[in-house]
Amino acid sequence: PNGLAPLSPGLMWLQQGEGGGSLRHTCERSDGLSRYGWLMHDGENFGAQEIRDGRLALKTEFVKRPGGEHGGDWSWRVTARAEGAGGPAPLLSLFFYVATDGQGTLQPHLENGTRLAAVTGTAEELGRFTLTFLRPTADSGEDPKFASYNYLDAASPGLHCLTDVVRSSLSNRFVFAPPGGPRRRFFAVDAFRGLPGVAGEPPRGRLLLHQVTLEPPATVEVTFE
Repeated sequence: PNGLAPLSPGLMWLQQGEGGGSLRHTCERSDGLSRYGWLMHDGENFGAQEIRDGRLALKTEFVKRPGGEHGGDWSWRVTARAEGAGGPAPLLSLFFYVATDGQGTLQPHLENGTRLAAVTGTAEELGRFTLTFLRPTADSGEDPKFASYNYLDAASPGLHCLTDVVRSSLSNRFVFAPPGGPRRRFFAVDAFRGLPGVAGEPPRGRLLLHQVTLEPPATVEVTFE
């Protein structure tokens, strides 16, 4: 969403597979994504976007509500579906993040030590804000959906390095274990130990990241106020 210049919220995703799969970051041009574009938006208060990545269809929707301290609070909903035949869909990880670059403060709020439930902070143009990560629901938006949660809190060498920071933090020591379902290993953010080539440089900001791993279809919502 516009108007968040000192803060950079964003989305990455990973279709889990042997060898880790490919980490995607809001459509870098080299990704070879088959479809990426705005379905509808009015430029200001509403936007819906669809991304196709192999069998995965991701729809992101922004809805801005008038009022609040920031010229309108907004919610951000991501719906994931696997399309076509070809066996069960791979596990999907969605990475919701917020990063500062040069200014602003971020404070994580954890639930059970592993789920990043919310981020509060301050930014020069926004004042105080709260970003809340709601639990995923089934496609209908009603029933809760089983998910595994991981989070990352890392010093950021710069916004242009965020994909590399996340990729270098992934480990496959985690197990997805839904009640009554098969146990599967998956890649998740673990610990960031720095990037080669930027070891001596002071960090430019901070990255907080909320990873949700689940079986599509599912919907995840984030609110900003």
